[in-house]
Amino acid sequence: MAVTLTPLRKLRLSRGLTQAEVARAIGCEQPAYSRMEAGIGCLAQNAEKIAKFMGSAITEQHILYPDRYPDYEVGQR
Repeated sequence: MAVTLTPLRKLRLSRGLTQAEVARAIGCEQPAYSRMEAGIGCLAQNAEKIAKFMGSAITEQHILYPDRYPDYEVGQR
Protein backbone atom coordinates (compact mmCIF):
# COMPACT_ATOMS: atom_id res chain seq x y z
CA MET A 1 0.00 0.00 0.00
CA ALA A 2 1.42 3.38 -1.01
CA VAL A 3 1.55 6.14 1.57
CA THR A 4 -0.06 9.39 0.44
CA LEU A 5 2.20 12.37 0.92
CA THR A 6 -0.26 14.96 2.12
CA PRO A 7 1.01 18.50 2.76
CA LEU A 8 1.06 17.77 6.49
CA ARG A 9 3.00 14.53 6.09
CA LYS A 10 5.52 16.23 3.78
CA LEU A 11 6.06 18.99 6.31
CA ARG A 12 6.40 16.65 9.28
CA LEU A 13 8.94 14.50 7.45
CA SER A 14 10.92 17.54 6.31
CA ARG A 15 11.25 18.61 9.95
CA GLY A 16 12.36 15.17 11.10
CA LEU A 17 9.43 14.82 13.48
CA THR A 18 7.64 11.60 14.34
CA GLN A 19 3.88 11.29 14.39
CA ALA A 20 4.09 10.65 18.13
CA GLU A 21 5.96 13.92 18.70
CA VAL A 22 3.36 15.97 16.84
CA ALA A 23 0.50 14.09 18.51
CA ARG A 24 1.94 14.86 21.95
CA ALA A 25 2.41 18.51 21.05
CA ILE A 26 -1.24 18.94 20.08
CA GLY A 27 -2.64 16.71 22.83
CA CYS A 28 -3.90 13.64 21.01
CA GLU A 29 -3.00 9.99 20.53
CA GLN A 30 -0.66 8.96 17.69
CA PRO A 31 -3.27 6.83 15.84
CA ALA A 32 -5.66 9.80 15.79
CA TYR A 33 -2.91 12.07 14.50
CA SER A 34 -2.02 9.51 11.84
CA ARG A 35 -5.59 9.66 10.51
CA MET A 36 -5.48 13.47 10.52
CA GLU A 37 -2.21 13.41 8.62
CA ALA A 38 -3.74 11.07 6.06
CA GLY A 39 -6.62 13.52 5.55
CA ILE A 40 -9.17 11.38 7.35
CA GLY A 41 -11.34 13.05 9.95
CA CYS A 42 -9.44 16.08 11.15
CA LEU A 43 -11.51 18.53 13.20
CA ALA A 44 -11.01 22.25 12.70
CA GLN A 45 -9.71 22.75 16.24
CA ASN A 46 -7.06 20.08 15.70
CA ALA A 47 -6.05 21.60 12.36
CA GLU A 48 -5.61 24.91 14.17
CA LYS A 49 -3.41 23.30 16.84
CA ILE A 50 -1.28 21.59 14.21
CA ALA A 51 -0.90 24.76 12.13
CA LYS A 52 0.19 26.69 15.23
CA PHE A 53 2.66 23.97 16.20
CA MET A 54 4.14 23.92 12.69
CA GLY A 55 4.37 27.69 12.52
CA SER A 56 3.62 29.54 9.32
CA ALA A 57 4.72 26.62 7.13
CA ILE A 58 1.21 25.22 6.65
CA THR A 59 -2.35 26.47 6.85
CA GLU A 60 -5.45 24.86 8.33
CA GLN A 61 -6.77 24.57 4.76
CA HIS A 62 -3.81 22.40 3.76
CA ILE A 63 -4.53 20.13 6.72
CA LEU A 64 -8.31 19.93 6.35
CA TYR A 65 -8.37 19.60 2.55
CA PRO A 66 -5.12 17.88 1.49
CA ASP A 67 -6.63 16.65 -1.77
CA ARG A 68 -6.85 20.27 -2.95
CA TYR A 69 -3.06 20.64 -2.64
CA PRO A 70 -1.50 17.63 -4.39
CA ASP A 71 1.50 19.67 -5.55
CA TYR A 72 2.25 21.26 -2.17
CA GLU A 73 5.94 21.66 -1.48
CA VAL A 74 7.35 22.50 1.92
CA GLY A 75 7.89 26.21 2.21
CA GLN A 76 5.12 27.14 -0.23
CA ARG A 77 1.79 28.50 0.97
